[in-house]
Amino acid sequence: MKCQFCTKPATIPLTDIVNKTKREMHLCDACAREKNLIPEPPQELNVPAVLQLVLGSLAASQRSPAGDAVCPECGTPYAHFKAQGRLGCPHDYEAFRSLLEPLVERVQNSGVRHVGKVPARHRRRLQRARRVELEAQLQSAVAAERYEEAARLRDSIRALGADHEP
Repeated sequence: MKCQFCTKPATIPLTDIVNKTKREMHLCDACAREKNLIPEPPQELNVPAVLQLVLGSLAASQRSPAGDAVCPECGTPYAHFKAQGRLGCPHDYEAFRSLLEPLVERVQNSGVRHVGKVPARHRRRLQRARRVELEAQLQSAVAAERYEEAARLRDSIRALGADHEP
């Protein structure tokens, strides 16, 4: 079908109903725009640029001297972490500690101290170390004739062995 105003192929069908009278028109894109029958396409919005602009102005208003921190080992600036979400090396955790702790506290409900699971192999090592420590304290308590403390330590060693033996 051809445009009703020119000879180009019609790409836009328009239907107009006024007082129960239906009127159909077939127009090409250029004629429809010329007659203001269709809106101009919106300019493409560059979302990353807009976000960078907004966040950059927000960061500039809240900037502190620590916000320009740089890791002494790898030279990664804190701004790189903010932009990429990744740190450069293991030393960054110490270099940016004062900036990272509030972020971790917001993300995790339990604060900045790890309270999750411990691998079984590491848990066994911790238990052995705790047992050795308690046994040394027990021997010291018996030698010093502190029998109530010795009984408490003995019970702790038994509980440790009963709860966690493989």
